Amino acid sequence: MDISLFMTPLETRPALLAGAAAVVIDALRMTSTSATAFANGCAALYAVREVEEARALRASVPDALLGGERHGVLIEGFDLDNSPLSFSRARVAGRRLIMTTTNGTWAITGVAAARRVLLGAFVNASAVARALLDERSVVIQCAGTDDRLSLEDVLAGGAIVERLLALGAQAHLDDAAQAALTLWRAQGADLHAALRDTHHYNVMLRGGQRADLDFCLRTDVLDAVPVRGADGWFAAQ
Repeated sequence: MDISLFMTPLETRPALLAGAAAVVIDALRMTSTSATAFANGCAALYAVREVEEARALRASVPDALLGGERHGVLIEGFDLDNSPLSFSRARVAGRRLIMTTTNGTWAITGVAAARRVLLGAFVNASAVARALLDERSVVIQCAGTDDRLSLEDVLAGGAIVERLLALGAQAHLDDAAQAALTLWRAQGADLHAALRDTHHYNVMLRGGQRADLDFCLRTDVLDAVPVRGADGWFAAQ
């Protein structure tokens, strides 16, 4: 298994996506929220880049819920924001979701050429690793924040790599994947401490989102892995 990791969407090498399984990570919060939605019975999820794309798609899927944010704030007229705590079973069970976020959904659409696309985070790291075991080529795409590296996404990538190795994967890591693994092994035991001085963590603290941080920085609490289908909609594996 070859494992490559891109720390921001600007680094993505399209040639590596052909035939690969791509794991998109936006640990704070989109991919954590997506895994939570499926754990709570969401029927399907579609990711788009722009707000107007989301509204246009909902016009053709009127029973779908609109979810997302811009710069951490609920989008006007949307049903849900991007907090995993909003995606309760009462709100999303049996429902289709259309999502657009500042960073996560952009990263998802950026790896559209991959053979397979999965959504990963700390909360479902082991489940993602199990879903990747038979792959020959894995690309881990970190969403970052505004096209800059976000340490939490890199650490989550390292967590997934470590779990793949623990499951017996015979893996060749590129330098970025090796760096992510090294960071995870050094700092993964206390994620709040590791991220205390980072940009996105503190933006969320200032925004009153400590509960979301506490939720998203737990490891291996969900078994749901969102996987893109042939029609572009994600479903749980």
